[in-house]
Amino acid sequence: MAIKKKVIVIPAVALVLAGGGLYACSSLSKMSQNLPGMEYTVVKASKNDLSQMISTTGKVIGNGKVDVTTKLTCTVAEVKVSLGDHVKEGDVLCVFDSTDLEEEYESLKKQLSNSDLKEEDGHNKNERDLQAAQTKKQTAIERAQRAIDSAKRDRDNAYNAYNKSVQEYNAHANAGDELDYASMSAALDKEYAALSAYDDAVDKAIEAYNDAVTQGDEAIQNAKDQIKAEEYSDDDEIQKKLDKLKEQIDQCVVKAPQSGTITALNVNEGTIPTSAALMTIVNTDKTVIEFTLKETDFVKVQEGMSAVVTSKVTPDDKNDAKITRLVNVLSVPTTEGEAAGYKAEVTLDKTNDKLLIGMSATVDITVDSVGEKLSVPYSGIVEEDGKNYVYVAVPMDDEQGGYEVKKKSITPGIESDFYTEVAGGDVMEGDRIIEDPIGGDLPDVREGERIQIHE
Repeated sequence: MAIKKKVIVIPAVALVLAGGGLYACSSLSKMSQNLPGMEYTVVKASKNDLSQMISTTGKVIGNGKVDVTTKLTCTVAEVKVSLGDHVKEGDVLCVFDSTDLEEEYESLKKQLSNSDLKEEDGHNKNERDLQAAQTKKQTAIERAQRAIDSAKRDRDNAYNAYNKSVQEYNAHANAGDELDYASMSAALDKEYAALSAYDDAVDKAIEAYNDAVTQGDEAIQNAKDQIKAEEYSDDDEIQKKLDKLKEQIDQCVVKAPQSGTITALNVNEGTIPTSAALMTIVNTDKTVIEFTLKETDFVKVQEGMSAVVTSKVTPDDKNDAKITRLVNVLSVPTTEGEAAGYKAEVTLDKTNDKLLIGMSATVDITVDSVGEKLSVPYSGIVEEDGKNYVYVAVPMDDEQGGYEVKKKSITPGIESDFYTEVAGGDVMEGDRIIEDPIGGDLPDVREGERIQIHE
């Protein structure tokens, strides 16, 4: 199989050759392609799974190892197991002293109870304040509306009286009555000037109404804000602390997360644990493979990803598995030849009893499932003038036999370690793609030439 590489054709530079040098080189190149036993490697364009894979090797570790951990910083009151003991899932392994935690829990619980009573009283007061604000607003706007109505009546009466005076003045004038019209006209002017005061009174009454609405709305909103603020009282923080303490108290009784054998014990009665892992349980009910990934691969994987495990011991078995553990700490080599990296584990979907502790296994992890795509070998793609091509070996149906070289365009798509997707172009499934057609170990191929191949 050819090494993965893409060939880039360098444009030929025109050369002036003496004598028949150019012809000699051309003839030599053409002759070299017909030397006995000279065969170009071809790979058929076909559908291949272009999913991105990470392949590595690892070892079977106890068919499932679990570190029992805790975040507690309490004293260990009792250790109920010894090194080498077999335990069942749910068995009590050790017990922490929970006295201080329980005392703090009871104190906070009493504090919360008293706070609840205060909160109830405060809530009732806030509800009363809201109702009072709503009532006060309604009363204020009703009073303001009455003031508007009164001001409008006074204004209308004043305008009616003025209009009546004007009508009487006009009637006397039209009748030719001999009256003191100068005095009457002055009285009308005075009466007219007084009308603006009535208009102002109406405007002020309307302003007072609007002010009453605004002030009432503000008082109501303030009361509602007080009620809303109850949701963010200190009681929430107290309850969170209570929940946390209850969780810690429950964690004081450490139980086995799975059945197995105690292979490491890092706790002693009367002391506070200094190790992150209290103890280690090896479970023979599961098959777990531990392996190391380099940092560029580690960042691509996550728990739950699918994997396939194979082994030289059972070469025909392909064991489906999933990543069940990732250790985000760089591991330091402990043995000669061991590489540094990040530890990870996969667990087989079905236990394989043939994979024993310490056996080597190959782990293939699917990091990007693409599926099957029509593809060609990466090494067969040639870039010319910014476009991509492949050279195809087409069988000749004549006496000479062999294969004719044809050039086809291709639009590369998704890439794997060896194949490149045919995303467009002239390539068809079954085409024999010549590997390393330009710049390989054999002479460069040319379109229309006849060559020999091996598949």
